[in-house]
Amino acid sequence: MKKNRPFLLIVIGLFSISLTSPAAERPPNVVLILVDDLGWSDIGCYGATFHETPNLDALAKSGALFTDAYAASPVCSPTRASILSGKYPSRIGMSYLAGSRGPYGKTHKLTPPPVAGNIASEDTTLAEALRRAGYKTAHIGKWHLQSHTEKGNAHYPENHGFDINIGGQKAGQPGSYHFPYKSKQHPDTDVRGMEDGKDGDYLTDALTTKAIDFIKQNADKPFFLNFWYYTVHTPIQPRKDKLAKYTAKAKKLGLDKLAGEADAEHQSFSQRRQTNPAYAAMVESLDENVGRLIAELDRLGLRENTIIIFFSDNGGLSTGPGKGFPACNRPLRAGKAWLYEGGIREPLIINYPLKIKPGQRISEPVVSTDLFPTVLALANQPMLPDQHVDGVNLVPLLEGDSSATGRDAIYFHLPHYHHINTMGPSGAIRAGDFKLIEVFETGKKELYNLREDIGESRDLAAEKPELVAKLSHLLEQWRQDSGSKMATLNPNYTPENDWRNPSPSKP
Repeated sequence: MKKNRPFLLIVIGLFSISLTSPAAERPPNVVLILVDDLGWSDIGCYGATFHETPNLDALAKSGALFTDAYAASPVCSPTRASILSGKYPSRIGMSYLAGSRGPYGKTHKLTPPPVAGNIASEDTTLAEALRRAGYKTAHIGKWHLQSHTEKGNAHYPENHGFDINIGGQKAGQPGSYHFPYKSKQHPDTDVRGMEDGKDGDYLTDALTTKAIDFIKQNADKPFFLNFWYYTVHTPIQPRKDKLAKYTAKAKKLGLDKLAGEADAEHQSFSQRRQTNPAYAAMVESLDENVGRLIAELDRLGLRENTIIIFFSDNGGLSTGPGKGFPACNRPLRAGKAWLYEGGIREPLIINYPLKIKPGQRISEPVVSTDLFPTVLALANQPMLPDQHVDGVNLVPLLEGDSSATGRDAIYFHLPHYHHINTMGPSGAIRAGDFKLIEVFETGKKELYNLREDIGESRDLAAEKPELVAKLSHLLEQWRQDSGSKMATLNPNYTPENDWRNPSPSKP
């Protein structure tokens, strides 16, 4: 037995080293990919009929796909604020675009409430929480969380917990997707921090290169990469090679003859099917670059210990006053800026090989506020319950407990007008299988069973008055508890001048 002792000691020593190696002890990296205006059905694993997204489909297959995940708002800035704060947008006064209350005046029946332009400095963002835990933090891409009227960079990413900021500013879209990413008509949308590019560079590719550089430079320490792509927001500007591919594909499938077909939605129209080659090309560029990012994590040996979250900030741009919108959210109703499912239900994939079982398909309703506590839990960091008050830790749900969220409902508050939403200011609640929508101008309430009617085609309000009353009470109670501000009646409004009239008379 003594002859074998040195060998046993060596084996025990090597086993001990493997358990206490830096890789085993190191907190997981976090990569949060947020896409702008990507619709629920824009990628293959969610039912895309025209777009090609093999990398995202593979990411979902090796992780968890959520079928009923919601953005906290149908427009971008509020959802972005909800992710970083763990709070409903209206709780922090950001119920609309950064610093804007939206359209209002004589032609509008209601006057929207004022809107905070920024996340308050007193709030602890997800980036600040992770940086305190020793993470290197970077924001790359769209920000749109500083008031449009505020000068300077007091509320840019670098002042909300990020060590590095590349491309993040107050503008809601890029000047161009082609280098130098500028617009002569709207210079405030020029993308900054990308001046080292060259003619022929494409913004989605270039931002991914910056993200890969950050990963390589910080491969020896835990990092949080907040990667918020500008794509697929307007302007719809694809790479030429991919545009040619999808133009040919649309012609082959006969989709070129169906482009522009739309169904009526209030005084608007919703695109009927995916037919737009330029938009499809932008979606493929997104997918291709997510694949590049994952390949680099693999090459560096970081993939197993990296949490990847893929999400969108609101629904696809499918519904508005015309018939030429680029996206289609079918089978969901409407799109961006609307509180129907097409405006708020989003693709959500959470992938973490060390802890998340692959191939999961989770139907429990979740919302963007949940990402904050979920990241903390997956990263073995302490919860901040006073901060992420509206978020739920999804880790138990990822581990198979379908009742783990413990919430009664998810709430939505949009007391604002938007030029592509002819329903007007509204609110909504999702409780179990049912969803109630309240139209603030008229007080009308619509009720849908989303399990049976994902397209919200059958209004059950008249059939289930007791349920309407119950959900209405919950929604009103939540508005009071969260301090959500309401629109007020506009005394100067005249119906003949309503902004939705085809030819309103001039006031």
